[in-house]
Amino acid sequence: MEILKEFGIKPELLLAQIINFLILLFILRKFLYAPILRVLKKRKDIIEKSLKDAQEIESRLNQISLEREEKLKQAGLEAAVILDIATKNSQQIIKVAHEKAQKDAARLAEKTQRALETEREKMFGELRAKVSQLVIMSFEKVASKIITEKDQKELIERSVKELN
Repeated sequence: MEILKEFGIKPELLLAQIINFLILLFILRKFLYAPILRVLKKRKDIIEKSLKDAQEIESRLNQISLEREEKLKQAGLEAAVILDIATKNSQQIIKVAHEKAQKDAARLAEKTQRALETEREKMFGELRAKVSQLVIMSFEKVASKIITEKDQKELIERSVKELN
């Protein structure tokens, strides 16, 4: 103990300081350290729960992203099928319209041809009738002076037969 006295350390004071330190340590541990540890434990639990939730959210987000990509692919395939069907249907409609237009044009051309043919026959008939009348009239004028009535009728009938 002499060494302690040489350094100026008093054992009673040292013992009192040790007791004060232990009391202070007990008080700090009881009233300050324990609540701080509880708060830190709560924060640690909250952080762990937040990390766990974040991982779950991230995995769910990845899963949703994969599902979305799959649905987009599926929608793209369905759109392609619908577009293909629409293209085929439109081509079929165009083909039917072309066929109908060709049939209508052919029918119209045939109808026009028949009308022209009828009109031509009618005109030829009228022309023959007028030519016959002209021939008869001119023949009568010329023949009345030269040919007998019986000869005139025979010539007229022959001329009409030749015209028909």
